[in-house]
Amino acid sequence: MSERWRSLRCDLPAVVVAGGAWAGASLSRAVPVWVLAATAALVVVVRLLARRPAVAVAAVGVGVGVLASGLGARSLAGLAHVPEGSFDDSVTLVGDPEPTPRGHVRAEVRAGSRRLLAEARAPAATEALAGLLAGDRVHLRGQVAEFAAPSGWVQSRHLAGRLRVEAVVGQAGAAPHAAAANGFRRVLERGTVSLPHRHRALLAGLTLGDDRRQPAELTADFRASGLSHLLAVSGSNVVLVLAVAGPLLRRLRTWPRFVVATAAVLAFAFVTRFEPSVVRAAAMATVALWASTTGRPSGGLRHLALAVCALVLVDPLLTRAIGFRLSVAACVGILLLAPPLVAWLPGPRWVAQALGTTVGAQLAVAPVLVPTFGAMPLAALPANVAAAPLAAALMVWGISAGTVAGVLGGTAAAVLHLPSSLALHGLELVASLAAALPVGHVDLRHVAVLAIAAVLVGRAGTARLVGLALVLAVLVLPGAVVVAPGSAPAGWAATVWSDGPVAVVELDEGASAVEVLDVLRRRRAAVVGLVVVRSPRAPPAEVVRALRARLPVRAVLVPEGSSVPGATVPRPGDRVRVGGFRVEVADVAPVLVARVGWAGSGTVTPRR
Repeated sequence: MSERWRSLRCDLPAVVVAGGAWAGASLSRAVPVWVLAATAALVVVVRLLARRPAVAVAAVGVGVGVLASGLGARSLAGLAHVPEGSFDDSVTLVGDPEPTPRGHVRAEVRAGSRRLLAEARAPAATEALAGLLAGDRVHLRGQVAEFAAPSGWVQSRHLAGRLRVEAVVGQAGAAPHAAAANGFRRVLERGTVSLPHRHRALLAGLTLGDDRRQPAELTADFRASGLSHLLAVSGSNVVLVLAVAGPLLRRLRTWPRFVVATAAVLAFAFVTRFEPSVVRAAAMATVALWASTTGRPSGGLRHLALAVCALVLVDPLLTRAIGFRLSVAACVGILLLAPPLVAWLPGPRWVAQALGTTVGAQLAVAPVLVPTFGAMPLAALPANVAAAPLAAALMVWGISAGTVAGVLGGTAAAVLHLPSSLALHGLELVASLAAALPVGHVDLRHVAVLAIAAVLVGRAGTARLVGLALVLAVLVLPGAVVVAPGSAPAGWAATVWSDGPVAVVELDEGASAVEVLDVLRRRRAAVVGLVVVRSPRAPPAEVVRALRARLPVRAVLVPEGSSVPGATVPRPGDRVRVGGFRVEVADVAPVLVARVGWAGSGTVTPRR
């Protein structure tokens, strides 16, 4: 038996127990006290009397699963029956406020023992809420209502209801630990003032996972190139934090080193707002540090299983968080699938390492990612190989030199961030070029074929040739899809009409620039012949700006009162021909009503 398989076999008991915890938390059914007591007694008896270790491990897994199920049901019960009506009280922000597609601002807040999703719509309340950070205390007035149908994301965030903010009355500051974390974030931000806005936002995403201010066109490029995971802090960030602290840690004795390293990991998790992926990485790093300090049996899969089991028992609703699922799945792929892929791939070791790790992680996250976000871009393979070294360097330099730059400020900060500027330009170029590659996407069908191909490639003779042929088919065929002319929804407030390289885009209030750019890229559009803006409010103007940053936009029609630069207010009855489509304007106030149809047809299809 190889060393690798021997290690995996030793890690299997921890995996079984973690699987039981995950299954129980996902089920989250109420468990009577007597059932818990009986299960605990049964587990103890089996553990003491079972002659086979596998039976004892299975019993422990069942017991942990029953416990996790009861804890999950208790957590869900705590989210029910939120008092509805007027709200006038002080709250603590749990997360940083972020803008919505409609131009509002929302934030998770804690009011007493409950969490609410606060949303400000009035300009004064929006501006006041947007200037705060997680941990700040503020007095809010508004209306509370329950969620009509709580989603998995709502449950994973422990949100009991919505709070529509009508006024922000006053601010009371933050607790010392929250103020320290916010102060550190502001120091990093102050050091980047010499960088362009898009690079400041990109560096904040790489170092802190804060992508709130990232331009939509850059977000779309990172999504289309499969690099969006770089903007969500994860295990690689935690490893790099420990690397930054390495010179200090090497000077310490065993237990002081464990304490300082664990404190550094927890501090980083606190600064990055304890996002699910960071929580997983921090817990796994703590388990690995403990194993290394105490000299206990160690293995990556065991560390992951113990971390997941502990986290799920502390917070069973984590299993409903997409970020946590993706983080765990990616880690499993890196631990189980990447090593044989790296060993099999030819070429330089650093290329094989980067490509094998990317493929392993992508295959593992596919069952979670594809049903939620759609097919994965094939461009992710070359993009991650090229971007990984740049992203790692930026993470380390952004935290270490970025802190010094924030303290010194001025010319010193600009000089310190010269390497950051070069690397950010390179990373932006990689994302842009990869997003423009003429390759397609893979879904679960392709992933299943790749899994079969991986088994065949590991064999000899004809089987290996068949496996290589399957891999080639998956890589080539998704990019050969012929896109039929017609309309395609881009989110719930936008529609893209395309006929060859020319597209017509209709925007309503709440349209997402990222979704529109993604649909245009998938429809192979090279030119936006016409943009029809229905709403006079600001959000569609931001979408038009993002479209102009990535594609030629020939004309923009807007209603009266709109502030989109370079746009035209049409008259009712105007008709425009764009590519194979005909656009007829029916009204321009208070919103623009246009109808789109085929130029050669006798009818005009109204906007849906």
